[in-house]
Amino acid sequence: MFGSTGMLGRYVVNHIAKSGSKMILPTRCNENARQHLKVMGDLGQIVNLDYSIRDDDAIKFAVERSNVVVNMVGREWETRNFSFEDVHVDFPARLAEICASVGVKRLVHVSALGASLTHPSKYFRTKAEGDAAVKAAFPEATIVKPAKLIGTEDRFLNVFAEHTVKFPATPLVDDGGSKLQPVFVDDVALAIQAIVEDPETAGKEYHLAGDKTYTVEELLKYTQFLIRAQNPRILYVPSFILRLLATPHEALLKRVPFPLPTPTGLTYSYIDAQGEDYLKPPKALGFEQLGITPAKLEGVVVDYLRAYRYQGYDAGHAAGTPNAD
Repeated sequence: MFGSTGMLGRYVVNHIAKSGSKMILPTRCNENARQHLKVMGDLGQIVNLDYSIRDDDAIKFAVERSNVVVNMVGREWETRNFSFEDVHVDFPARLAEICASVGVKRLVHVSALGASLTHPSKYFRTKAEGDAAVKAAFPEATIVKPAKLIGTEDRFLNVFAEHTVKFPATPLVDDGGSKLQPVFVDDVALAIQAIVEDPETAGKEYHLAGDKTYTVEELLKYTQFLIRAQNPRILYVPSFILRLLATPHEALLKRVPFPLPTPTGLTYSYIDAQGEDYLKPPKALGFEQLGITPAKLEGVVVDYLRAYRYQGYDAGHAAGTPNAD
């Protein structure tokens, strides 16, 4: 299972480990960053391996002992060391080729809802290129396309909440009118578990989206409602201005030899993605075909946002009713 230390990966490991399967988790991080995965299985069930996405021998060593391979590797911005093509296209293609060559029975590749070769955002274009490369090398691969993930570790509603608390007004790209169907990360993990355990899902494509459609602006207002913001304000910033602000940072990301702080929303890929809708195609396979009912966003799914409430977890009062309701 590649990408096990990511937001989605830890949930998938937790669910699949409960089935008793032995899990090999190749990672490029140190023990501190992956130690939480070890306790998700019984003694000896979780095996950590060091690897690099550029090391074919290490990849082969991991997958040649596996019946099923799950790839969840991805990143939201480019750096000097790893471009979108490296992570979303080249690595999945080589992984699929290696899996096919050593006789792996199942390959599950996690992409993104909205991935398209004509998408204005490079993130989504390379995701689509990676999907095509995987299917070319491993035709029976299952492609999973989750919508925007919501959960305790998300970099979406948490960012809205943090900006509302810290800034006089929360910035929003353009008018925030793009439509989303956010999905609870644990539901996507359950879906991947169901796909892994059902051989009938081989060769199919699943679009995993929540049961309700929101605009980005509605989600921001709903977040401000949940954290009981006293004077919620929104600053609508045209995308061309954000691109100008992002240019110096974008240039440095690909040149400096050390990690840079990268605020969510200040990369070309994020800004370019805001003008599109991300909705499940009406006839596409999804949660229903896997026997799963996705959780509603309202309620315990977003209870983690209460930590941002002014004056404490239970303090404050709700100021009006959000548009998202």
